[in-house]
Amino acid sequence: MKTEILIIILLLVFSYPAVKSLFIPGGYTSHDLTHHVVRQIDIDRLLSEGQFPPRWSGELAFGYGYPLFIFNYPLPPIIGEVFHKMGLNFLDSVKAVFLLSLVGSTIGMYLFLKSLFNSYLSAFLGSLFYLYAPIHLITVYVSGSPGASMGLVFPPFIFLAIVKLWSASRGEQKKNQKFFLIGSLSFAGMILSHNISAFIFMPVILTFMLLLKLLSKKENPNFIRDVLLMFMFGLGLSAFFWLPALIEKQYIRYDQLMKRIYIDQFPTLKQIIYSPWGYGLSHPKSPEGGMSYQIGLAHIAVMLILLSQLWRFRKVKVFLFIGVFTILSFLVSIFFMLEISLPFWDNLPFLSYIQFPLRLLIVPVFCASIGAALLVKYLPWKRLVFFLLLFLVVYANRNHLGINQKIDLGEQYYQSLKTTATSFDEDLPIWVLRMRIQKDQSKFSFVSSSGRISILENKSAKVSAQIEATQAAAIRFNQYYFPGWTIKVDGKRVDFDYQRAEDSGLPIFDIQKGKHQILAEFKNTVDRNIADAISVIIFITIIIIICKQLPLNLFKAKKFS
Repeated sequence: MKTEILIIILLLVFSYPAVKSLFIPGGYTSHDLTHHVVRQIDIDRLLSEGQFPPRWSGELAFGYGYPLFIFNYPLPPIIGEVFHKMGLNFLDSVKAVFLLSLVGSTIGMYLFLKSLFNSYLSAFLGSLFYLYAPIHLITVYVSGSPGASMGLVFPPFIFLAIVKLWSASRGEQKKNQKFFLIGSLSFAGMILSHNISAFIFMPVILTFMLLLKLLSKKENPNFIRDVLLMFMFGLGLSAFFWLPALIEKQYIRYDQLMKRIYIDQFPTLKQIIYSPWGYGLSHPKSPEGGMSYQIGLAHIAVMLILLSQLWRFRKVKVFLFIGVFTILSFLVSIFFMLEISLPFWDNLPFLSYIQFPLRLLIVPVFCASIGAALLVKYLPWKRLVFFLLLFLVVYANRNHLGINQKIDLGEQYYQSLKTTATSFDEDLPIWVLRMRIQKDQSKFSFVSSSGRISILENKSAKVSAQIEATQAAAIRFNQYYFPGWTIKVDGKRVDFDYQRAEDSGLPIFDIQKGKHQILAEFKNTVDRNIADAISVIIFITIIIIICKQLPLNLFKAKKFS
């Protein structure tokens, strides 16, 4: 135990060069950092209003509302909210999530590789290969995406859980539901942090599961059952997010705007092997480029060494199986990054939702990290191999460890932004014909006639007002309609029209002359209620499992005290 703690402390020390730029005060230039600070501010507002799970953002889209967290991962800003409540401002809360993701992914990879190879040196090196990878540093310092960065935290913990369940099924250790829960929570965490990363990793995870099945000397049907149940728990726990997003995507213009966005985003093989480090946008077809598309020279070197050693260690079953698994996964992911794979992108279901082939880099980096650990485990002169590869991975990425340019815009700047917090406004409802940018409008306004409007309550999911009309009038509710909005006049639900071209998706309803109480509420649809119910049931089940484990652990603690 003391050795384990010491190694984790050493990992934190070795991680410092990769995270030190996050301690520089203020913000920095990136693709999406501003978007995510706005999301952090917005989720603080929604949670303070009691909206959980957060879905409708009433102040975004210039005050006309936006279904931000129906379609965009909620976990990173929720974690950021914890840091905000601890006293950090909104920008620093996002940076704290970046810090947590870099450190958490490193420790997670160490724990996974330690469980797989039972070697401190192997696990230590593999975890640093995972940290010091161009794509890992791109997510933090170039794209500025806490979701993509947090998406790299959970795969090692999922693989750790699978290895532990495999060992338990073979009788090598006592079955412990702790790792089943770790796997379930990690799978849910990856979906809620970056659902695209979850989609990318699933084939790799399932292949690894089958690999361990083949490595077993005896039948262990419980292993496959336990892993599949683990995935079902993870899917169920995160259902409140992915199920409504999947069903309700038909109501937004995502497919119209993002269709075949990948067509100009395929890097060349040369760019994958090496391309200059940059902080610009992704333009692989442009001679100037903009950002790097490389896997990492150290990571490629490891895979070439591993390939050269397969025949030598062909009789070592673990080396052969894991080596072939990592090499094939490495090569397949590179294939799908190249333009030659375009027919698959056009025809395979859901592949187009990855959007940018560059995102597939997380797989070869993960594989190279396993490969580095495998080499240290089995090659002679372990310590020499360890130090050479450690030097190589740090040296090769020495220029990728920081920000491009510091910018200090101040908290007030971010709080003044009322954009959609998405790059292409892709989550706007399809019936919104044009984006309105009028600011500081009331949530209700007269379309015809006149009178007085007094806002009584103004929350994202609930707006109430007292309206006094001088005569019969048409009233506009200044929030884009999305399934779930209901409007009541004097306690009675009324019909409204949200498809008038001139009002572009804003609900219009009629009232009679006189004073009226108006209530607009954003409520759950049937699919959201079902999704929430599934997540609640799985959450309660997990709590019950944990509670059943606690008395036994407490009893053991008292017995040995």
